[in-house]
Amino acid sequence: MLLGSAGGPNMSLANEISDLHSLILDDLKVAHDYYANTKLAWRIVRRFINRGGKIHVHNLRTGSITTELDLPQKARLYVRDYLAESALQRFVSLFEDFLFALLRCWLLAFPQRLSRRQLPVSEIFSAFSLEELKLVAVSRELNELSYKKVRDWFTYLNELVNLDCPSAEDISALAEAKAARDVFIHNRGVVNAIYEDKAGTKARAKPGERLDLPESYLHETWTLIGKVMNEISEAAAKKA
Repeated sequence: MLLGSAGGPNMSLANEISDLHSLILDDLKVAHDYYANTKLAWRIVRRFINRGGKIHVHNLRTGSITTELDLPQKARLYVRDYLAESALQRFVSLFEDFLFALLRCWLLAFPQRLSRRQLPVSEIFSAFSLEELKLVAVSRELNELSYKKVRDWFTYLNELVNLDCPSAEDISALAEAKAARDVFIHNRGVVNAIYEDKAGTKARAKPGERLDLPESYLHETWTLIGKVMNEISEAAAKKA
């Protein structure tokens, strides 16, 4: 077990990890509630229209007019594409927030991992304290790591502190989810070679094809992220 500055288990770090886990897990639940409740809201609108309800929406920004005649078709597009994309992006972003915040907490508590990192002289001279320099070094380290592949993130984590989790299978699934999120942000959901490289054997489509986001996939991704967060948080807190 690593020791804190007082010569005993670093309970402060363990508490930070626990608090971080609770905070992000709550946000993950809210994100799924948003997805589920928005789908329900659109079903309520469809029922309203099926019972003869009238709708007239004039978007002054775009000039478009939507009525009960074309809203059901638009609603299918909104839920299938826009809502699903938004949910996936939120799920994956929350996991990134959790993992990198945990790495930040660990590196600040045990900065020996950064003993070989070199900082520009300008940053050293402009720092007001050793703590500020430590923050700069940690931020630089994690910024560089963020541009690497998901598998590299977990390699780094387990070199920092061997947690024996998550499994290789779960890491591969998370890598695909991250690759899918990226393809919707950067390529309008159309698969490219970058997605194939990042997703590896978990790739769900070929270059040129549009990536589907069925509800079952979103549910599996949400469940996986919660599971991995639980495993990492529990294992890291025990080793803090």
